[in-house]
Amino acid sequence: VINIAVDTAYLFSQPNGQYAGQGIYMMDNNVLGNGPNAGEGSTELTTQVTVGFGLAFNVFPIDSLGAQGDSVEIVGIELSNGTNIFGNFGWPKPPNPASSYQWVGYVSKQGSCTYQLKIGVSIGGNPVQYYWWDPFLVANA
Repeated sequence: VINIAVDTAYLFSQPNGQYAGQGIYMMDNNVLGNGPNAGEGSTELTTQVTVGFGLAFNVFPIDSLGAQGDSVEIVGIELSNGTNIFGNFGWPKPPNPASSYQWVGYVSKQGSCTYQLKIGVSIGGNPVQYYWWDPFLVANA
């Protein structure tokens, strides 16, 4: 599982578009030191995943305990570089509504890739602004 916490007030004060600044904190549920994991708490997270397993993504706002009505959603995931470790049928997408995850994929190939994660952010009911960046996945059998 890859969880992404977003400081909505800070990010919303930045221009729309490709993002490499602060305010986005990515974490996975792998044990620290398990494979090539690196970058916890930043936009440059490298996550070790295993072929034959699912991979889930969640994004949530950091917004004064929800009092501001902020929202964050994943609006897209694209391959930027490397091997499509999800194959032809496992690319992450929104699952059925009963899922506790926002996007789910299935890792079917070994390799490594850079993917582009795109999110939409709104604070206090304002129009949505969009941001994207390029974290990394490494898949082993």
